[in-house]
Amino acid sequence: MPAVEKCVIYDWKRLWQMVSGIHYETPRGTVRDELLNVCSELQAGVLQFKPKSASNVQLAVLLKEKKQEKLLPFTERLQELLNLESAQCWEILCYYLTKEYRGSASLLTQLISTETNMAKLLEDIRHYYSLERMIVLKILKNVLVFYNVPNHPYHNEYRLVVEKLTLPRLLDSYLDQLDSLINELPPRKLLAGEGFHCTDRLTSWSERNARETNEVLHILLLLSEHISLSLAQIKRLFATIKQHSFGRIQNYLNESNLYHKELIKNLTYSELMLLMKCLDFERPSDNSQLILQLTEELHADIAGMHHRPEHGPLLLIWMLLRLRGTNDADDAASLLRCRQLGKRAVELKCFELLHAIATHAMFADDSLLSRIVRKTIYNQLCYMCELFDGDGSCARYEGIYELLCELLSWPQLAKDFCQREEDGARSLYNTLLENFPLQFIDLAKLAQALTKAGQGNFIKGQLEALPMLALLYDEQSHKVKELDPNEFELTSVLQPFPRIDYTLPAGTSCTAVQHANGFYMHFRCQVNFFNALHHEINCLLRDKAQLHGDFDSDERILRVEAGLKYLELAVQRTKSIEGISSEMVHPTEMCIDLLGKFKSVQCPPTRLLSICLNVCTALLPLVDEEIFSRVSHLDILPTISNQSAHDYKLCASAVYFESRFLGSVIDNVEKKHERYDFLLAYLSFLRTYTKLKRQRYLQVEIPGLVFLLRDIFPHLHTWHFKSQLEKNKIYFEVLSFICDLFDIVGSSSSSSESKCQLLLNVCVYSLLNLDNGLILLRFVGVGNAFVQYTMELETNWMQQQPHGLMMLVRLSMRILMQVLCLKSHVYAPDTLSPLEALIYTQPKQRDTLRIIPTVCSYMSNIFDRWLPIVSCRLLKRIALEFNMSLLACLDMEADQIRLTFMQKLPDELESDSIKIAILELVDACIAKQPGVTEAFFKVNYAHDKRSFFGKECAPSIGDSIVTYMKEFLDALEAEPLTIQQTLPGKIMNIFHSLWKHNLQMLVDELLKQPHFWQKLCSPLFAKPSAQPQVRVYTQLINIVSIEIYSTAAGNSEKAAELREIMQKFFERDCFQQWLDYVFDMPKVPAVPGCNEELPDWICCLQSFKDLIVILLKKQPKFLSIPDAQFKLLAQKCLTVLVDRANYLDDMRPFIMLAELYIFILLQFKQAYTSSGEEEQQLMEQLQQLMSRICSCYEDLHVRAKEACLAIITKCAHLYTNLLVKDSAISLRFLNSVVSIICSELQNMEKSVNVNQPAPAPVQPISEDSNGIVSTNSLVLCLNLLKAAATIFNTDGPGNWDLPFVSVRLFQRLLHCVSYTLPMHSKQLLSVQLLDVLIVFAKSNCSSEFLHCDVGEHLWLKLLPPRELLQSKYEFNKATSDVWTMEQWWPIYARGIELVNIIYDKHKKCFLQEAIQFVGIHEVYLVDSLLLGKQSLEPAAMQLIKSAISLVASLTEHHKEWAQEHCSSLFNIMNAVQGLMCHATSMFHQQRNLKCLLAGRRSQLEMLRNMESIAIDDTIITACNDLTDIIIYCVKAMQKFSPDLLDILCCSYYEPHKWQPILDVKFGAPKLNESSITLTFGMVLNMVTIYVKALNMQNHGFHEVPLNVLPTVELGEVADNVASGDKSRSQRSFTHSVSTASCPSSELLSNLDGQLCLVALEHLLMLVASQSIYVIRSPDLEPRWKQIVRRDISSELLSFHEFVRRKVIVDYRDSRCQWVRRKHGLLKFKHPDAARSSNDTTSSQRGSTDLARRTSSTANELRVNVVRRLHLQQHPHPSSNLEMTRMLSPIGAPNPTGAHHMAASTPAQQVSTDLVETPRAAHTDSRKRLYMAEPLAIEVQYLPPPTEPGYCELSQVQLVEEDYLQLMSALFGVIPQSE
Repeated sequence: MPAVEKCVIYDWKRLWQMVSGIHYETPRGTVRDELLNVCSELQAGVLQFKPKSASNVQLAVLLKEKKQEKLLPFTERLQELLNLESAQCWEILCYYLTKEYRGSASLLTQLISTETNMAKLLEDIRHYYSLERMIVLKILKNVLVFYNVPNHPYHNEYRLVVEKLTLPRLLDSYLDQLDSLINELPPRKLLAGEGFHCTDRLTSWSERNARETNEVLHILLLLSEHISLSLAQIKRLFATIKQHSFGRIQNYLNESNLYHKELIKNLTYSELMLLMKCLDFERPSDNSQLILQLTEELHADIAGMHHRPEHGPLLLIWMLLRLRGTNDADDAASLLRCRQLGKRAVELKCFELLHAIATHAMFADDSLLSRIVRKTIYNQLCYMCELFDGDGSCARYEGIYELLCELLSWPQLAKDFCQREEDGARSLYNTLLENFPLQFIDLAKLAQALTKAGQGNFIKGQLEALPMLALLYDEQSHKVKELDPNEFELTSVLQPFPRIDYTLPAGTSCTAVQHANGFYMHFRCQVNFFNALHHEINCLLRDKAQLHGDFDSDERILRVEAGLKYLELAVQRTKSIEGISSEMVHPTEMCIDLLGKFKSVQCPPTRLLSICLNVCTALLPLVDEEIFSRVSHLDILPTISNQSAHDYKLCASAVYFESRFLGSVIDNVEKKHERYDFLLAYLSFLRTYTKLKRQRYLQVEIPGLVFLLRDIFPHLHTWHFKSQLEKNKIYFEVLSFICDLFDIVGSSSSSSESKCQLLLNVCVYSLLNLDNGLILLRFVGVGNAFVQYTMELETNWMQQQPHGLMMLVRLSMRILMQVLCLKSHVYAPDTLSPLEALIYTQPKQRDTLRIIPTVCSYMSNIFDRWLPIVSCRLLKRIALEFNMSLLACLDMEADQIRLTFMQKLPDELESDSIKIAILELVDACIAKQPGVTEAFFKVNYAHDKRSFFGKECAPSIGDSIVTYMKEFLDALEAEPLTIQQTLPGKIMNIFHSLWKHNLQMLVDELLKQPHFWQKLCSPLFAKPSAQPQVRVYTQLINIVSIEIYSTAAGNSEKAAELREIMQKFFERDCFQQWLDYVFDMPKVPAVPGCNEELPDWICCLQSFKDLIVILLKKQPKFLSIPDAQFKLLAQKCLTVLVDRANYLDDMRPFIMLAELYIFILLQFKQAYTSSGEEEQQLMEQLQQLMSRICSCYEDLHVRAKEACLAIITKCAHLYTNLLVKDSAISLRFLNSVVSIICSELQNMEKSVNVNQPAPAPVQPISEDSNGIVSTNSLVLCLNLLKAAATIFNTDGPGNWDLPFVSVRLFQRLLHCVSYTLPMHSKQLLSVQLLDVLIVFAKSNCSSEFLHCDVGEHLWLKLLPPRELLQSKYEFNKATSDVWTMEQWWPIYARGIELVNIIYDKHKKCFLQEAIQFVGIHEVYLVDSLLLGKQSLEPAAMQLIKSAISLVASLTEHHKEWAQEHCSSLFNIMNAVQGLMCHATSMFHQQRNLKCLLAGRRSQLEMLRNMESIAIDDTIITACNDLTDIIIYCVKAMQKFSPDLLDILCCSYYEPHKWQPILDVKFGAPKLNESSITLTFGMVLNMVTIYVKALNMQNHGFHEVPLNVLPTVELGEVADNVASGDKSRSQRSFTHSVSTASCPSSELLSNLDGQLCLVALEHLLMLVASQSIYVIRSPDLEPRWKQIVRRDISSELLSFHEFVRRKVIVDYRDSRCQWVRRKHGLLKFKHPDAARSSNDTTSSQRGSTDLARRTSSTANELRVNVVRRLHLQQHPHPSSNLEMTRMLSPIGAPNPTGAHHMAASTPAQQVSTDLVETPRAAHTDSRKRLYMAEPLAIEVQYLPPPTEPGYCELSQVQLVEEDYLQLMSALFGVIPQSE
């Protein structure tokens, strides 16, 4: 053997992973290069590791060169322990620290600091060194095993290595190694004081030596298969083996130790088989010379060996070698000596020993080594039979048939056996045939073996036609005649098996043979094995009572067991029921009888019963229904009652559970025998039936699961077993059954969903509890060290044991993953289950399991490629389910974590599977584990350098995962379609998670690199492949969307790059491709299942929708979507949406498309269609959509309803013209709207009925995921209704409301609102319903409300909720579901507004209901009017305005009101006065006004703030609103003040009819606010304020006409009105405002000028009326009258000046201020009244419908300035009073004229346009006041004319200056009159 020149060694552990083919998918070229590089080391084997004395290199010198002197003490101890040359010792230490060590650098410092700490580390390194030595041998063994196997991936590379090394050189080298290992001296005794345990060290050395020796023996055995050994080599080998007595001489191995005993046995068996292989010559003639030399050289040694069992096989093979290879068979003396050798071998029970070797764990697999061993033994058996079994005597040797059966159970030998006719071991089989059924058991076992090996058809054919039947001679039944000596013939028909249809015909020949147990007749006839088995079963059933419980040793039972075992195998391999012959039927059916008979005995034969149950199990795939029925009737299997089917906890706790016979037989029999055959049989039955998926969960699976998880799995570790293999098998079956259940649940159909869910919940709940969870965690927590150690002890590293520990660990980890994933089915999300509590223990707690670090340790396993993958996946699941720090539980530093996981990513030799698992773990940690995420991304560790003690190789941790992600970006730039591969897709997952959780800063280095976004987004612009990975594109779009959303619009580099990418994305070709890609959706229903992940195409659609929505919100600041592409998107989206409306089985894409389309529509202010044809097409699509929605509205998801309703509403606004001009479209549209609103109202009505006692539950409206009733769709539906009403009321046909009337819509709306009003949860809905009612009340179908019992539905329901009234007296903390005042205000305001609108429209027709409302709500109306003292928030202000507006309207009929409800009138008018006082005072109390506007929550803070209050838009708007309120208050009070013209013009004065409204007696200020009264001073002060405001705004007058003369066209008036509006528009408040005292100039200059003018006019009218009344009052003292005159004279100076400058400025030279300019005087002609009225009406209606609907309530209280009354014939007492010439130059009017007096207020004008704000109403009233509108046809109630006819002088044109001029003149007269 060539010496190894270099002393350095290789990393053999890594090399094993690379070249073995287990763990890596290594390229073949790499395997070839690596193996050829270490050929010399492979040849040297363990001899490459040099002892300490092999080199002169001193360790101290070496470490000094490495600059690691501080490690010298530790390394010296290590060298002493390993006995290794200095350089190799240093290499071992470096490899261990860089590859194996998982601790931190600081921990390592502690470990080498003291002797005690050092021991553990030294032991770990020693174990690592031992593994390295073993791996060298394993690699060569692997090469020798597979270099001739063509299907091995590396067989060509292995062949090159073998050809380079050559087999002879390997043989010599490994013979040398065997000598070296066997003769190796143990390490020297340690000196006193050294801290090692000498015995343990020597024992460890001996164990390593024995394992290595055994491995070398196996390599030699493999070499002997490929090359024959020479004489010298065989002699050397024999001498070496004999030197330590076939492995029995081991100084430091103790046979009392089971492991040591097994090691010795391994050596013995391996050495014995190696020698047998060397002496096995299949063609002796070819090696005759060598055989002669061997017999001469070794005969004395072999023949003289001691009488020990291990020598038996060697004696046997030596005898056979001499008889076959020499002439000993011809020489009697030599033959006798050979026979003596054979006799000694038989006496030593050589066949039993060979059977033990063949079944030993080393050779129990199907490896090449095991085949060599079995073939060698089989050859010897064949040689012996050829030489000695001519008379069948070999069959009598003990254990020979067991050995034969074991050998024939392997396919190669079974095939050889069946091909032989008579020679070889076939003679043993022939002996069994000749003696059937005497040796029934042996024949049955042989049949089992051949069936297992794949020769089932051959042996079945043989057994169904056996050539001979041996029967114990019976003179009475056997009628025979003798033919020859011992030859007879049957003279009569014989039935050998009673009650079985099989007979021997007469004439059958037979032979008489004497056996040990009697005289037998051997009949030559064909007999069926299954008939004999049937007979045996019959006899067993017959003799059952005579067995007396002795079942284990009874011959009959043993025969039946053997026969049934074969029957089981035969049935298992039968593909169909036709394959079961008629003779097989009876034994199979009798298995049920055996189960029924023997289950009731005291100690049942469990082995027999288990075999019977196994036969039933084998029959299940063929006839499962019948077998299940029969077995279930036996009552041997566990059951559970249906009473627990509703509660998984009852099932899991076995409340209604019975284990029956199964439980009793385990407890009473199997535990005592320590064998669990029946339990295993039941497990097999349970798993087989479960895989059939017959869904009998309550009958089979659930009882079985409860039994296993309650009685078996938690307690199995406490049971005693004769065989550890059986214990592992039970664990394997239980764990596999649980995995089967999880698989079944994942693929179950919906038909059995409830039972399937029950099964799942029972399983998960039981496993999460401590009993089962602890056992599960014990398997998971075994740890990689122990798992790997057990695998190191295995002979075959390439094949795991099917029930080995590693398989159990893998299954347990898989189950744990599933259980953690499904925990939410049985535990609340925030509840920690007992199992989780065991897992999630941190290092400082007492934690013997340490599950999480243990799971992490499996990452370094080198034997199972799946274990690291499963480990990563389990850690991922724990990370996702963990609510605590995974980093803390790992108990690892950041660099350790990176070393464990990240080092595998850049390694090209690692498999993609493990890389994918690691990337998935990183992805999961980003979401839930910030600590581990920081470790992966190397956050805050930029300066942390890990020292590896001078090892001159950088650790391959790649710093962090960012490095790997950078490579991914570079790959994307080179080839964008790389993203469609699996591994890059996982990296994209990580990018997506980072952006999703706002952790982009972790890859900040990447973001700073140039063109990052171009690289990342490059796949967006590449054409996807035929079957793209949709999810990665979805994630990419999500990342871009998030980045756009979070990026501030600007010119930053990132924003510019993103903008450039989006511009490229919206290029027509690219965008068209993406539209086709995203909108290409499968039209299949959603597949229900346990997997909650959405399909990729759904995710892609959602992401695309999100991107578009974000871009729409960001445009135009970030980017504007090109118009052409945006229109294309809108058209495509609508087309696909309408198409998807026909596939609503899966509603998710429909919802997303609808929501996307509504966002698109919201961007359009007008129609986006460019032609009438496109409009028509769009409307047709919209009609199709509405039709489809209507047809299945009840089944639509709530989001689909909401989106579709929004689409319809928006389209109705966009395409109003098209809707109203086409009657067919209008009708379809309205019918669809009616259908939808009816559906919603029906649901609402159902929910109303739900709260009432009903016999059956009704589903309320629509429910969202939280079970809360959703009213959004109804709200949207109501908005659609409002839109339709507004559109069609304005421009639609006159009968547009017929569809609504036909379905009694108004009654239903009122019914619904009456239900929702008191409910706090429905407050939004109540507001919307009232808004709809208000819209309809304003429309031309308002008369419908007169027939709907509005008062019955609403008056009581509009009362404040009971809890709101009670809250005044309760001081508990308010909750979110209790009414507050602020929430009730908007609802009450709308209710009052609705009453007001209906009253204004229909006056006396609705008067009684309105007065009834006021009577019921008197208290709350008063509270509403006085609410301003508490708050002036917008909602409160609206309520006040609604209340005062209603009062102002009702005061027109105050007499009827007083008659009906006098007290309410009195209280409300008092409140009106109080409101007037408060409103006027607010103009002077700026800080208080600000506080009231801010609301109660902010008032205290504002009061504390002593800074001046700044004037802002809020205060200005509030003052305008207060002006509105003042106007309404004045209107209301004017009805209770004398009419100005009446008081001026009446012939006599009646002061007793009136009461003063304005207080005259001025006194000291009142402290009590409630006693404050309205005074002249307050009103006059407001007049001054408004005059000042008009002055500051430079308000001008332009002689705008106030009435229409017959010759004036309405169009001109409209123009004038428009110009007037334009000149008086409110000025915006933009400049900074000073903090002067209120009312400040800033405030006054920004008030609404027109509103101030209207308020001024009304206040002047009130002051004039009250001042004249007071001055003429006989009850008032003169001095108070004088004070009034004085105040009017002094306070109105500013008003007079305003009139002089602004109104009559052009006439200052006029001598008299009473002279006015005449406008439009004309002659009056008396036309026909009716005709004139009709003509005027038609002309005004023809011009516009606006004039019919724009008069407001202000008209009714408008001051009648120039009214001319001729009351002489009038019954009113004041009819005799004449107006003076000074007041009016107008003559007497004609009472029968077609037109009213120009300045008169039409008493019954009906307001229909109440959409305007009150301010607009007041303003318009000034301009439209004098427009003649004789619309009697519109008036519901017309009182008889009360005025005489007008004269022709009445026809005058009035302008707006006339009123102010007149009032100025009047106030000039009042102070001077008496």
